[in-house]
Amino acid sequence: MTILYITPKAWKQIETAVRKDPSVETGGVMMGYPMDNNRWVVTYASEPGPKAIQLPKSVYFDDGHLNKLVRKLSKTRQWQYLGDWHSHTIKRLSPSKGDKKTILEKATQSIYASSSPLMLIVGLGRQNQVQARGFILGNSLREVGKIELFDRQVHQPRGETAP
Repeated sequence: MTILYITPKAWKQIETAVRKDPSVETGGVMMGYPMDNNRWVVTYASEPGPKAIQLPKSVYFDDGHLNKLVRKLSKTRQWQYLGDWHSHTIKRLSPSKGDKKTILEKATQSIYASSSPLMLIVGLGRQNQVQARGFILGNSLREVGKIELFDRQVHQPRGETAP
C-alpha cells in the first residue's frame, strides 16, 4: 500500500493557503523525501507563487518562481520534488482532465525529475475541515492508499533517536 506522510508543518502550510480564500483554487509544490518505494514524507508545501492566477475552478502556478524554489530547496535542504498539491472549491476531490494533463507534463520535465510524481487534492469538507486525497503516477494514475500526519517518533529508523 502506498502511504503519503505529511509533516504537521507542511499540513499547516496547506491548510493556511486553502483557508486564505476558499472561493479560489490554490496549490504549489510538495518537497520531501521517499522512505522507500511505497512511502513518502512531505516536509514542505509551497503556495502557487506571486504571479499565479487563482480562479474558482483552476489555478495556474507561477512556474518560474516554483522552479527556482525547487532548485533552492533541493540544494539547501536536500529535499526532492515529490509532486504538486492543489485545492478544489467543490466537494469532489478527484483529478480533473486538466489535473491529469498537468501531472503527466510534470513527469517529463527535467526540473522536477520525478518518474512517479504525487498529486494531492485538498478542499474544505462539510464541517469546514480540510480534507485530502492523494494520487501517484506510475503506469497509470492511482489513488494513494493512505495519507497521514508524519510523527517523527513513530517513523524514525530503528536504533536512532529523534532530533
